[in-house]
Amino acid sequence: MDARVVNALIAAVVNTLKTLLNVTPSVGKPGLLKEIKPKYDMVTVIGFSGGVEGNLIYSFSPSTALKIVSKMMGLQYDNLDDLAMSAIGELGNMIAGALAMNLEKVGCRIIISPPTVVTGKNLKLTVEGLSINLLTSIFDSDDAEVILSTKGSMKCQQ
Repeated sequence: MDARVVNALIAAVVNTLKTLLNVTPSVGKPGLLKEIKPKYDMVTVIGFSGGVEGNLIYSFSPSTALKIVSKMMGLQYDNLDDLAMSAIGELGNMIAGALAMNLEKVGCRIIISPPTVVTGKNLKLTVEGLSINLLTSIFDSDDAEVILSTKGSMKCQQ
């Protein structure tokens, strides 16, 4: 996987969460995945195509999701209802949009799809290509996981 894509993703995650939630997350070292089994029960998937094709997948524990929604809404949120799920999806839009802007800076245009938010235990996702995960600490140690899956080679201006 091209280091420019990984660096664009890390910057997108850190800067979006810092701006939106007023917290500076820490992102772990990228690890190669053989299969995608999200660490947490709340999962968002956003596809992208263009100069790079693949998926941005992230997962949170329910308690982290509630903290994120509370920060986004500016009030205490205790239930993962439809509005909360929409907010989690919107966070994905923001991170994916930041990823698209960061890749544009290195001559790579992508188009992102709307987010899909799913919940459930023991989820397994099947995607083509190479996948890496980044364990991310937002409020607590490793309370989020970001997965980047790409297929094919980068078709961008060099």
